[in-house]
Amino acid sequence: MPQLIAMVIVVVGAMIYMFQTFGGTGDKIEGIAQRTSIITEINNIRNGLQLAVRAGDITNDGAGNVTTLRDLAVLGYFADQMNDEIADNTDNALLTNGNGNAYSAISFGGENNPGMIINLVVGAVDTRPGIRVEFLNELATNADFLETQIYNDLSAVASIDRTTTDGSSVAIDGNGDTPDGTRPVDNAATVGTVAAGTATLTDGIFTIYFKDMPERIANP
Repeated sequence: MPQLIAMVIVVVGAMIYMFQTFGGTGDKIEGIAQRTSIITEINNIRNGLQLAVRAGDITNDGAGNVTTLRDLAVLGYFADQMNDEIADNTDNALLTNGNGNAYSAISFGGENNPGMIINLVVGAVDTRPGIRVEFLNELATNADFLETQIYNDLSAVASIDRTTTDGSSVAIDGNGDTPDGTRPVDNAATVGTVAAGTATLTDGIFTIYFKDMPERIANP
């Protein structure tokens, strides 16, 4: 009997925690499950980019010609299904930053009804590439929650530009951090300056710069 009572207390406590944390709404609970798939999709792109940048296959000629995800997919840097998805992207107004530089995450609708778009961000020579993420359609409802959770989950291994909309690259300092003006003021670890409630912190659009990504964008 004492064990049964203890189990009931644990279950009730967990329910209270979930209600207090997520306001009793199912969409946030669903967001927790979505978060795992989102990070998996991001890491799949990350792994391919690490190989590509080390091989000198991510380039910027300084005249506006930069490597795209499609370029890397043709070279086979991602899983076969991802390479096919990237290479097959057709004209679609939702594919921000160009159809040739967009991965419509297979876990969230693929190309036909994309819930998550990933773009490659290529800055200057000898910098690290970034991964722009945008939530839409099925993930748009939880965009605020998901962006914050991904930011918290990856903060130890990446610096994230929370203010971007178009995926323009930003300067990375010696610690691998994006500028203070791209990060929330309430993140003590990175001393951001963007005030809580700023629209760009909740729009589901951000660019990730992994700190273990080589700073080796090349000049072709």
